[in-house]
Amino acid sequence: MKRLFALALVAGMAPAPGAAFQMRESLARGDSYYNQCVVGPKDYSACIGYFMGIADAPVMNMGKTPEEAIYCLPPGASYEQHRDRFHTFLRDNPTIRHISTHHLFLMAMNAAFPCASSPVLSIDPATDGLYMSAPEPR
Repeated sequence: MKRLFALALVAGMAPAPGAAFQMRESLARGDSYYNQCVVGPKDYSACIGYFMGIADAPVMNMGKTPEEAIYCLPPGASYEQHRDRFHTFLRDNPTIRHISTHHLFLMAMNAAFPCASSPVLSIDPATDGLYMSAPEPR
């Protein structure tokens, strides 16, 4: 009887067919991030977690002076501020949303928060890779 009760308890805890985990497209491409986190129904925990991950990993700025860095956030800038700038960048640039979300984030931060002599980031049309121009005073 105890086994039957335990089996019934486990079966009752299993998700219903419609409530099972849904497969979600990776957020690593700009299009999928845009569709899932900007314009579509949002999985806030996934979107916020992904955004905080790319925002907290400024590998392009690591160990660089403000003259060498890709972007310079203003003191006290919040996640919401740079998330809003990022989402605006995605809305304004639909033709390049097919590239890496991380590259798009770097381009957005570079455009919104340039350092004194940051290189300008763009997309190489031949490879769809990130291209850095020579640093110029802004």
